[in-house]
Amino acid sequence: MTPSYFFTLFLCSAAFGTVIGAYCTTADYRVRHKEPLFTSPCFCPHCRHALAAMDQIPIVSWFFLKGRCHYCQAPIPKRYPLIEGGFQLFYGITFLFLWAHPCSMLVVWFGTVTSVLLFRCKKQFGPLAKVLMVFAAYHSVYGAVLLAIYAALNLI
Repeated sequence: MTPSYFFTLFLCSAAFGTVIGAYCTTADYRVRHKEPLFTSPCFCPHCRHALAAMDQIPIVSWFFLKGRCHYCQAPIPKRYPLIEGGFQLFYGITFLFLWAHPCSMLVVWFGTVTSVLLFRCKKQFGPLAKVLMVFAAYHSVYGAVLLAIYAALNLI
């Protein structure tokens, strides 16, 4: 694999981790507060205003909004960008160590997300099962794309 392909796949994996981290925080909040998982848009927990797409860009939006809701100016907890950044870092580091074993990398990623959500959303297995199916679908799609790229580069 050329360095440019490696770097591109690393950046894509880290970006994927950021998106997963953002959805993980949303799913965690909704499961623990018995909110609908799929039928309502993302919203501010303080004013309940639906968030625009520009307000939901992982990590970046928090800094542009200066850690406050775009609509009511309520503070957005620092844990959101920290969790998103943590997932970004974890997915990036996992790629660096397991890039030659893409299936193992996907299993580690999904296993970690599952463990985090099981720990955070204790005793709420019904909604959690739905969330885990969504995460499985996200990882399956990303995994299929990643494996297709690896096949095109004759790495598998």
